Amino acid sequence: MSGAGRDLRDVRLMVGSGGVLRHAPVDVSGQVLAAVLADHAGGWAVPRAAASVVDADYVLAAGGLLAEEHRGAAQALLRHHLRTH
Repeated sequence: MSGAGRDLRDVRLMVGSGGVLRHAPVDVSGQVLAAVLADHAGGWAVPRAAASVVDADYVLAAGGLLAEEHRGAAQALLRHHLRTH
């Protein structure tokens, strides 16, 4: 793909975080994330089939801190709270 943007076609999961998404009704946060996944304006190839979830429990930072030394614990934490497989 040409252009200055990143090729995101193989991204499988997009995690939305922050109070606006956390407190919005599920259908509204879903619409916001769907719009992001379809936004070609940045010049990058958007994901082909990414799922989207909201980090309602604010666990991304904790998962990141655990990941280097406790990868399994980080994966379990994120899968549980983000409801991924």
